[in-house]
Amino acid sequence: MLIELRHIARHLLLAFLALCLPWALSFKVLRFLTRFGLGSSEFDTQALENMRLHGMGCNEDVTIRQMRLHRLVDLVDYYKSWCVTSGWLRRYWHVSGDPLPDAQQYPAVLFVTFHYGQGFWALRYFQQHGLQMAALYRPPPKPARGEHFNYWFFWVRLRSIFRLTKTEPIRVGDEQSELNALVRRLVRHQQPVGVMPDIPTNPAHAAEVSLLGKRAYFASALLRLVVKKKIPVVLYTSVLDLNTAARNVNIQVLYHQDSVDELAQSLACCLESAILKDATAWHLWPWAHEIITE
Repeated sequence: MLIELRHIARHLLLAFLALCLPWALSFKVLRFLTRFGLGSSEFDTQALENMRLHGMGCNEDVTIRQMRLHRLVDLVDYYKSWCVTSGWLRRYWHVSGDPLPDAQQYPAVLFVTFHYGQGFWALRYFQQHGLQMAALYRPPPKPARGEHFNYWFFWVRLRSIFRLTKTEPIRVGDEQSELNALVRRLVRHQQPVGVMPDIPTNPAHAAEVSLLGKRAYFASALLRLVVKKKIPVVLYTSVLDLNTAARNVNIQVLYHQDSVDELAQSLACCLESAILKDATAWHLWPWAHEIITE
């Protein structure tokens, strides 16, 4: 019960900061509170150890605080989404890279990101450009003791994805998987889909890639469909600027890929580039010893 109350108290604080204070001030408060453990996780130590194996995270205190800050802003975005204005987006949303595919010429697009939380505002950006994507989601396991609030909050955020995209998300990854709906939307109805790719350790149904000088595996079923049907792929990363509180969004459009392996390696290169820019922004580190192998 005490753990649940802590989760609720944290979210009440985050909601107040997001809804009642200017974003620049809210961000400074969040950054200051990371000094006192706000945003900490039981996986921080493991994440730091794995980062060091790849030559990152040398300054323990700074690295831990940055991971906490990214985690907090990830949560704050839900509350901020209820009051964001076009002026706020112009000030804090910085887009670089390729122009988005023309919605009339390329109605079916696969959007790929590596962190739905940090790509939250991208959903609205794509919708404004006529690309209303359906996000794929994997439901979380039944909550353990002390995790019921976090389980509930997952479903609340999922409803916000529907609110921002105007499109029902598609469930995958369990016995209630809606794979037929995914294929129907992407192929038959020629409409955009967004996915955060699985990086499984089992290579049986995956494409091998090089990531940070080692091996990793991307699930290949959806990639195979995209290559076969020649569907454009939009890779996007949205990373918090730890100094200005802005979001730096990079978009890379792949119109044609000759093979699944080539497409999977393009995804890996995009992820590696993002990691090298700010390793603390990505949630893979606690499990990196399982994901990235020799």
